[in-house]
Amino acid sequence: MALTAAQTATAEARAKEYLEYSIYTMCLLLPEAPDDITSSFVIPVASDHALYNAYDCLKKQVAAFEALG
Repeated sequence: MALTAAQTATAEARAKEYLEYSIYTMCLLLPEAPDDITSSFVIPVASDHALYNAYDCLKKQVAAFEALG
């Protein structure tokens, strides 16, 4: 069963809204998150740092948001 064009558009719009909110929240919580973040953002901590996973999650969310266009 395939989604209709309207269902796909609604799903994409909801995903973008969720990602926008999540990215905004993560940027508020992380001490060095830039205002204008892109998927080419360089994580400012080492991979063994406690905040590395949070920065990695933020970077992945931004990449997903960019992919939705």
